Amino acid sequence: MTPSSDHPAPDSPIRVDWIPTGLWPGRLGLTFAPGKKGRSVIQQGVTHDRDVYGDMQTLAADGVNVLTPLIEDFEFDLLGMDGYHAAAELNNLEVKPFAVPDQHAPGKRADFAAFIDELMTDLLDGRGVVVHCRGGLGRAGLAAACLLVQGGMTAEGATALVRRTRGPQAIETPAQQQFIHDFADALPV
Repeated sequence: MTPSSDHPAPDSPIRVDWIPTGLWPGRLGLTFAPGKKGRSVIQQGVTHDRDVYGDMQTLAADGVNVLTPLIEDFEFDLLGMDGYHAAAELNNLEVKPFAVPDQHAPGKRADFAAFIDELMTDLLDGRGVVVHCRGGLGRAGLAAACLLVQGGMTAEGATALVRRTRGPQAIETPAQQQFIHDFADALPV
């Protein structure tokens, strides 16, 4: 597969897709796992061999203050992301994790809502927040959509904006889509 603007070369600088919104002073972006290694699950024939320190340096230079991995602990090893936390610290990136199993929605809605509240505070404080999972689509898309919903958008509008920003594959499963609707329905009116 030849790299395109939608699928850059696996060794090009890490790209953040910033969601265009004026809901808060900060910026919200999505990306794939910094420093990941191995075959791409999205791009056939692509193998990643990313440098975690280079990716973290690029993220910091792009205005990221808070990095939010939504991957499980074993995925750091699976993706060969040795040095992730040290590289983030070296580049003054605050790491705020919330593990969600791949292809799933968060299990504990109250815990996830508290996590979204914390990220919302960062955005309201004008910080650059970037969410990621393996490919920056499913779990990252879900988290971004929930932030947009908490910011006042409808579930449908938030989903559409995330997909326009990150790509049509964002928010991968019906369970993730349903979670965004349920999250919206649970917010105080």
